[in-house]
Amino acid sequence: METNNSIIIKDSIYRMINEQITQYDLKQRLIEYVEYQSVKGFPFGELVILHYKMFNGPETEEIYKIAGAVEMLILQSDILDDFEDGDFSAKPWYMEKNLALNAASALPFLCFKTILNSNFKNRIKIAEIVMKNALDSIHGQHKDLLNICRSEKDYIDMTMEKSGSLVALACLTGAVLAAGECPAEVETYSKIIGLIGQLNNDLKDIDMNSEKNDLLNRKYSLPIIYLLHFKDQEISFIHDYFEGKLDKNQIIKKQTMVEKKFEETGAVKYVEVIKKIYQNKALAEIRKLNFQPCYINELLKNFY
Repeated sequence: METNNSIIIKDSIYRMINEQITQYDLKQRLIEYVEYQSVKGFPFGELVILHYKMFNGPETEEIYKIAGAVEMLILQSDILDDFEDGDFSAKPWYMEKNLALNAASALPFLCFKTILNSNFKNRIKIAEIVMKNALDSIHGQHKDLLNICRSEKDYIDMTMEKSGSLVALACLTGAVLAAGECPAEVETYSKIIGLIGQLNNDLKDIDMNSEKNDLLNRKYSLPIIYLLHFKDQEISFIHDYFEGKLDKNQIIKKQTMVEKKFEETGAVKYVEVIKKIYQNKALAEIRKLNFQPCYINELLKNFY
């Protein structure tokens, strides 16, 4: 859903692409990707703008350019994530994958060129923040692709690194552009926002009717980690499946039981409790800071 900010961010991205990309097909391809991405809005760019305002940044149209630059980096992350997970059949970058990958490779350069060409005095510091957090996210993504996080702690740590670092990238960018620095609480609650978003996805991705179903893909998510640690002889077949002893069709035949066990074992409830714990932790961090209530209310929309 597009907000007024999202519309301005999209216009800023289009201007950047039109000004800096000269190859016609590459330009049209990137515009198509941005248009597709705009359907869900630009939440990371919105966080840049929100934090710039929260920390009393002076009025300037340039903040929308930076928000657009951050969203270009997020778009590249989304495209690569889809290629890595094989989850992009309905997306515009599905066709002609070689061209899509080349187009995606242009996005971080557009991002950093926009930041470094801005008039913000902290632009070098912002570029360093963006690079550091983007690299942290790549580290987390690699752990996720290796599928090695099989305990609650390891999974949460990985998710904070993978998803949380991208949210922190946006929030820190806005805050530091406004104030030159920002309190540690911002990074803490930012990473929790990323964790909560992933936990919401985890709950969606246990839907047995979804192509993205984590169980069918033998992917360790938090509800699946809980389920696999639950002592119940009736779900021994799930252990066998994760060990490669059963094929996917044998699991699909037991779809009703699998869905029932996620509820009966408390796996869904467990993830909801973990989510609530971290929501409370984030709220405690926010309350340490002297933000205006209207900004707090806007920020809290990212926690549910």
